[in-house]
Amino acid sequence: MLAHLSGFVIAFLGWIPPLAIYLTKRNRSPVVRHHASEAANFQLTLLIPYLFACVAFIGLGIFFPELSWVGSLFIALIWVVAIVFGVLGASGANRGTWYRYPVSIRLLK
Repeated sequence: MLAHLSGFVIAFLGWIPPLAIYLTKRNRSPVVRHHASEAANFQLTLLIPYLFACVAFIGLGIFFPELSWVGSLFIALIWVVAIVFGVLGASGANRGTWYRYPVSIRLLK
């Protein structure tokens, strides 16, 4: 459950706690391994839109300062998506069910 919830607390670095949990606890329980890998995969996948939003924020801030709010909006929307799916994953882990994020690149198995 901690792997899912830690992702949106740290935003850009949200992939570090689930990856640490995966690397340290993966051999103890298949349930922990599944949820930690799912959370890490989702947070690593979120790096792509976060980087795009940061580039948009900086680029618009430099060339069109009056539109720099668009980059901030993208970052906020990505963070809201991370919160919603993180809470859904944490509730699935709490119930003991096998939760899979709907949009995630499967890097860890």
